[in-house]
Amino acid sequence: MGEALYTAAPYAVMTIKFLGNAGMMAMLRSTLDSVHGVNSVVLTVYQQLASASVLVSLTLLFDQGRRKPSLQILSWTCLIGFLQITVAELLLTSSLRYITATVESVGLNIIPVAVFVLAVLAGREKFSWGSVYGQAKLWGVITSVVGAILVVLASDSDNAGDGGKGAFVGFWVGILMVAVAVLVHSAAYLLVERVAIEYSSDLALSAMMNVFGTIQTVIVAVLTVRDLSLWKINTDSLEPIAILYGGIVVTGIFYFGQNWCIHKKGPVFVAAFSPLLVVFSCIFEILFFQFQTNIQSVIGAVLVVGGLYLLLWAKTRDHKERVPLIDRNGTSESSSTEPLIVESRA
Repeated sequence: MGEALYTAAPYAVMTIKFLGNAGMMAMLRSTLDSVHGVNSVVLTVYQQLASASVLVSLTLLFDQGRRKPSLQILSWTCLIGFLQITVAELLLTSSLRYITATVESVGLNIIPVAVFVLAVLAGREKFSWGSVYGQAKLWGVITSVVGAILVVLASDSDNAGDGGKGAFVGFWVGILMVAVAVLVHSAAYLLVERVAIEYSSDLALSAMMNVFGTIQTVIVAVLTVRDLSLWKINTDSLEPIAILYGGIVVTGIFYFGQNWCIHKKGPVFVAAFSPLLVVFSCIFEILFFQFQTNIQSVIGAVLVVGGLYLLLWAKTRDHKERVPLIDRNGTSESSSTEPLIVESRA
């Protein structure tokens, strides 16, 4: 019985993680819809302050034995924090003023595809046109992109019919925000992989990235949000819950759960659960926002999910033979940590 629960635990953890993430997106949308709500930039600052506090505290408690990071590692973590938090998180949070959480979740499901394409272009991912798995990767990418376009077009037509020109322009502003955030996040993932080889503490690296990103986000907020009333948290709304839940649970506890699953089952396993974000987000939109879906959106979401699983299936076959990672100290890791993108070595 105990062994069965231990085996099933990663599946439960990843399902709960994406359910929680979808709930977070729904709360953010409700908060940002409020006329008297906190500014989206300020909301991101508050969430990142909470998450940075959690990650730094956990690092000090459980990861004190690691070597001190070099200036080069600190520089890379500063850049990654800028990309993932200062740019991507601000864009994703702000985009929920213009688009639904379902549309954003579909966009986020393109990240594994974008990572794969960028890695191939950078020469860090093996791709063969003539192999079955190479074709599976190619068609997985194409299918996911076509599905995302269908969802966007379906949502765009709904917007044009219901909200007029203002809603139409706002919708495409939100789509552009998500597109940039996806590209930035994907580029940052490639950098994270490289830095993690040099400094193998996932917890300490995440804490450093979070701290740098939080500092940068605070600077952006101070420079752009001069009205002090926009910094006030509305205690009569979901804002306090969104800040604490988003910072402590989503970025803190769920972070540990995800890392545990990566170490136990590998990142391909973790990425395979990302389509659940679309499903859960759609359910929340229907239950709490009376969001009316249509057949075009459903077909698009199915294509995104199907294309992603096709790509991940091909990637899983790539890594059937484990490729050991060698960190800076010369330690070889050949456990179930199967990197989604593996750097080739001579």
